[in-house]
Amino acid sequence: MNNYIEKEIGAADGLRLYTRDYRGGDPAKRPILCLSGLTRNSQDFENIADHLHSLGHRVVTLDYRGRGKSEYDANWENYNPTVYVSDIFNVASALGLHNCHLIGTSLGGLLSMAMCVVSPGLVHSVILNDVGPDLDETGVEKIIAYTGDGESVADLEGAVQKLKKHYKDEHGFVDADWHRIAKKTYRLEKGRYVPSWDVKIADSLRQSAANDQKQDLWPYFYALAERPVLLIRGQASSVFNRETYLRMLERLPHITGIEVKDVGHAPTLDEEDVRQAVLNFISA
Repeated sequence: MNNYIEKEIGAADGLRLYTRDYRGGDPAKRPILCLSGLTRNSQDFENIADHLHSLGHRVVTLDYRGRGKSEYDANWENYNPTVYVSDIFNVASALGLHNCHLIGTSLGGLLSMAMCVVSPGLVHSVILNDVGPDLDETGVEKIIAYTGDGESVADLEGAVQKLKKHYKDEHGFVDADWHRIAKKTYRLEKGRYVPSWDVKIADSLRQSAANDQKQDLWPYFYALAERPVLLIRGQASSVFNRETYLRMLERLPHITGIEVKDVGHAPTLDEEDVRQAVLNFISA
């Protein structure tokens, strides 16, 4: 039996967004809003959401447009941070969320920073998982290549091989780990396994790169200045370099950090030391 209620919430343009709402628990405890990485979805947070819910927290996860069970957008140009922020605001408003802990992995971390600017009443504190204001260009190129790879495969083992092709140098996973991730990021369609995201997301990324639309993200990071922040970095990350990690730790008054050995982009949050750091941070 699932601990969550599945809901579909309308975006500003009417597109339907899938959410999981782990309701109940202690109303005195802050709700937690989890925001996933670029091609990922609400399933990424299943384990930690179950655990946090068991401790009395309401936990909400969602699939961005074009991911998981949310609707795909007919206009790929809408796959951009401004629209994602609007979507998150709509979900939070519909569910009555405010003063939350935000857990943001990769893209979700950048969107968490933006939410502090757009909707400061939503955000009490932020956990940034393997992301910062400066993104490594090599890592970004790898993400674009993976995001645009829409080739179907015959079985989950084929999906595992595709994951390993792009990310095996960043993770010391055993086969069971790779299969678990493949199940969360690929789905069976007409007898073949396909990505559980719209590969046209890559078109938006390529357009931004071609137009040199590189935005200074440090002001968004500084918007966290009055909030508690936990910074998580995979030591082998190709996206989030250590120089940026250390610089971030120096710049805010209420920030702490943890690096995860033998893990790249991005930690799953199921690592024992990461799980404990998250629990300590949320309970502080």
